[in-house]
Amino acid sequence: MDAAFESPFRAWVESRRGVVLRILLRARERGEIRPGVDLDLAVDQIFGVFWYRLLVGHLPLDPETAAGHMDQLLCGLTT
Repeated sequence: MDAAFESPFRAWVESRRGVVLRILLRARERGEIRPGVDLDLAVDQIFGVFWYRLLVGHLPLDPETAAGHMDQLLCGLTT
């Protein structure tokens, strides 16, 4: 990876991961996510769907399908 690109990119990724992690932590505090769920892995899974579709391009990545992707993923995290 280009050193000039790597640091700002990693900072951006970590800032986005932090936002999603805080959302999941609040959901767990409300009892909407099982206590034993690995939230770091859940964040990876959430981003993984979108990065995979963006990089591989085998299926569309669009706002119309995003909610359905999240519903399906989060179904495995809920109580």
